Amino acid sequence: MLSLMLPTHIKIQPFTRIASFDNDNIPDGVIVVLRATDRFGDPVKAAGPFYFELYSYQPASGEPKGQRLAFWEETVDTADKVAGHWSHAQMYEFKLGWPEGATSVRPGSKYVLTATYRTPWDETMTDEYTMDFSVPPGTIQRAIDKKPAQTAPGA
Repeated sequence: MLSLMLPTHIKIQPFTRIASFDNDNIPDGVIVVLRATDRFGDPVKAAGPFYFELYSYQPASGEPKGQRLAFWEETVDTADKVAGHWSHAQMYEFKLGWPEGATSVRPGSKYVLTATYRTPWDETMTDEYTMDFSVPPGTIQRAIDKKPAQTAPGA
């Protein structure tokens, strides 16, 4: 009977986006919003590891995923982690900062994000979401220009 209330699907929600985490308009990573649902389609919590991958987008292709640009692993395995990611809208939200070397994400491009959840009984659930990354022209440059110049230590 317990299996009636456990997750059977995950779905990346359209609120998912490349975003600034500190409101300076310079993207710091991806905010992933996803919902786990049971066999009835009702939202449920899911504990365990979540894996996220960001790919470049290949237009006019049977396989839209191009080069893998970033990989993240988030494990939801404590009550605090569930509470930290779970929203009142009954969805999980993950703020995934750019890993070192993820410099090829550019405004005006599309990207493919995949999310995979591995259940405690070792099954996997996966979803894929294509998103546009767009910002008004000059927004990022203006944000960079506003940041104070960094000085070297001891200078």
